[in-house]
Amino acid sequence: MHRAREFSLSWWLLTLLLSGASAVNAAPVPSLYAAVAADADPLRAAQMAMREVLVRLVGSREAADDPALAAIVDDAKRYVQLERSTTRGATQVIFDGAALRSAVTTAGRSIWGPDRPLVWVVLPTLSSAASEELRAQLNAAAQVRGLPIALVSADSTAPVLADAGGTGSSALLAARRAGAEAALISQPSPSDPQTLQWTLLAAGAEGHWVGGAAVAIDGATDALARAARELDSAPATDIDCRIDGVADLASFTEVLGAVGAAPGVSEVTVRSVAADRLTLHLTSRGGSAALTHALVADHLQAVGSSAEGTLQYRYHAGP
Repeated sequence: MHRAREFSLSWWLLTLLLSGASAVNAAPVPSLYAAVAADADPLRAAQMAMREVLVRLVGSREAADDPALAAIVDDAKRYVQLERSTTRGATQVIFDGAALRSAVTTAGRSIWGPDRPLVWVVLPTLSSAASEELRAQLNAAAQVRGLPIALVSADSTAPVLADAGGTGSSALLAARRAGAEAALISQPSPSDPQTLQWTLLAAGAEGHWVGGAAVAIDGATDALARAARELDSAPATDIDCRIDGVADLASFTEVLGAVGAAPGVSEVTVRSVAADRLTLHLTSRGGSAALTHALVADHLQAVGSSAEGTLQYRYHAGP
């Protein structure tokens, strides 16, 4: 009874937590409609910039040469909002976002929204010069693809990953605790230390690549954009779930954050709190299977469903 009263006195705090839960791991992309083209001619510069912006906007490398979008590229000047020369002989082009979005959807292609998953990029231990070069390459590639990233070193994240358990799902949990929705981890190849291996960990996407910064960013962006398109095309469904093991406010906060940040979840409503049991009602795309898969990394183990169809989970705190 005392625990129930403790929760009831905190409803205002829980409401604030819920209001931000679904957006906590999304990061707006700056300059989504801007590019710098290495050409001083206004028409050629606009078309070059348009190809780059379409790749960023659609989330697919094929967008630059997509026949369905060819007319937009040819008529790129029509969408220019601002065009100016740089001191190095290039041209900065900014397009009208609303007009361009309308043209892309009219052409039958989907838009990857501006609020995209923040990716926690763990860099290997390198010399100072090599580390700076890799960071610059990653930032440049991420800017081209419109992928928000946060760069961290393996040395600084080793204690965090160790505390989280050191597994793939624990690395994703560590990334989420750092405010990201996905982790992109790099390691030197055992056969060739000069070659990097990259692993993407995300609730609805994963992948492995070997190569430099551009390879890693392209692969991660393609996988995340594809997962976003699949979720967007899935119907929204109402899901009831019951979570046991939510014994205190700290676990309550972590569970709500995990559920609210799960891909496809748009609404979260607390139905009841009794002892260590939390009952929620969700609106989600992707269905119960996708939700269960997404919550594994957050120490939420599926234990079945009730006769009424309520999903049942058990929360295990810690690694």
